[in-house]
Amino acid sequence: METLDRVKAVDFADAAEWEAWLAGHHGSATEVWIKIAKKGSGRTSVTITEALDVALCYGWIDSHRKALDEDYYLQRYSPRRPTSSWSRINVGKVEALIAAGRMREPGLAAFRP
Repeated sequence: METLDRVKAVDFADAAEWEAWLAGHHGSATEVWIKIAKKGSGRTSVTITEALDVALCYGWIDSHRKALDEDYYLQRYSPRRPTSSWSRINVGKVEALIAAGRMREPGLAAFRP
């Protein structure tokens, strides 16, 4: 775990690791900052697209992004609030995730387009 201004960042090598973390923490954690490799850095991590897809499956959403260093940035994820608005893009993503059978119960419960 790395820190930036007292933010603890978690490394996930791929989407499967991020999904495993969310499966165990989606109901108890209030946020997580993920360390994401910048394109062209030569580093590996879960990608920004993969991370958002997995987050949506569990009823979570992305928000703030912070630069970390030349190879990584940090992306914040947290549970979606029941009153938050759904963007057209994320509605489309969730519809595709439902069609693919990837949505999990917490994500389906949070989906109110």
